[in-house]
Amino acid sequence: MDFLKLKNHLDKFLPVYVTAGMILGFLFGLHINTKAHSSLFKNLNLIVVILMIYPMMINLKLERLKNAAKLWKQLLIALIMGLVLSPILMYVLIEFVGLFVKVNPNLALGLLLAVVVPCSSMAIAYTGLTDGNIELSTIVVAISFTLAIVSVPLWMKVFASSYKINISAWLLVKTILIVVVIPMILGVLTRWYLLNKIGTENFLKLKPLFPSVSLLGMYTIVFLIFMEKSRLIASKYAVIGVALIPLILYYISALFLMIYLDKLLKLPYADHMGVTFTSVGKNEGTAMAIAMAAGMGLMAIPPAVTPIVQIPFLVGYVKIANKIKKLYNEKIDTNKLKKIHE
Repeated sequence: MDFLKLKNHLDKFLPVYVTAGMILGFLFGLHINTKAHSSLFKNLNLIVVILMIYPMMINLKLERLKNAAKLWKQLLIALIMGLVLSPILMYVLIEFVGLFVKVNPNLALGLLLAVVVPCSSMAIAYTGLTDGNIELSTIVVAISFTLAIVSVPLWMKVFASSYKINISAWLLVKTILIVVVIPMILGVLTRWYLLNKIGTENFLKLKPLFPSVSLLGMYTIVFLIFMEKSRLIASKYAVIGVALIPLILYYISALFLMIYLDKLLKLPYADHMGVTFTSVGKNEGTAMAIAMAAGMGLMAIPPAVTPIVQIPFLVGYVKIANKIKKLYNEKIDTNKLKKIHE
């Protein structure tokens, strides 16, 4: 089987498959009682995320991870944007939207919660799909989850001093172990085994298979997310409409800000992608867990609908990766570009 051809096909029709996953997931969810099988879907989501991240880790060169740790400027930019500027940006946008549309205080708190949480582990997959610095994004995800143990409760106290929210430190630690550390260990071991078993030449032929599996995993997780949230979306469409406005403005503002900031600081293209996906993208699963601990209500809606905005924006950014690369004046692989768009 031509794995490179498969990868190019999945990449070329990425928007089509993602859109199909969103629509089909929504339609299926309307006819399925997902709440009755919440534990099953929770475990299934976790399995799919791991299967999406693990193949990317096979292409990870562990020796380059040390070099990524030395990129203090890139790490600092990603962490400041992800854990500091994102909540402030969302707060400003909520106040701006509030000038035209009334935003319920609990809904506003949910919007802030949606961006206060650390970056999603899916950011590593997005980075890999754009030929970004996977090693850098992996470190950013790990550090973000660690710092979030302090930053999330702190920000929630600042934004809602009268609203007591308890966060489980073990939840964050367990999440990073399951979706980052374990897949990374398995990926490194798999890479070592394959290189020794089949040799470098055959490994390079097999290499396009790994991002293909990650893409299939991404399409599956999109389907599952929209299937689980379909009834919430259908029953709260008016409130959701209000919540979507600040979210849309956030992703537009954040992505443009990262392009400008990274260009200003002269970051290379690969590092820009590693920094952008890990600082702009958010872990809606963690946000939902926190919202559930505090009591559902309106506060839980923004984290639940965040994928409606986050997925199209980040997938769209993956799709225009070559155009972004031009902005950084870096050489584009014309053969790859031709295969993707032919």
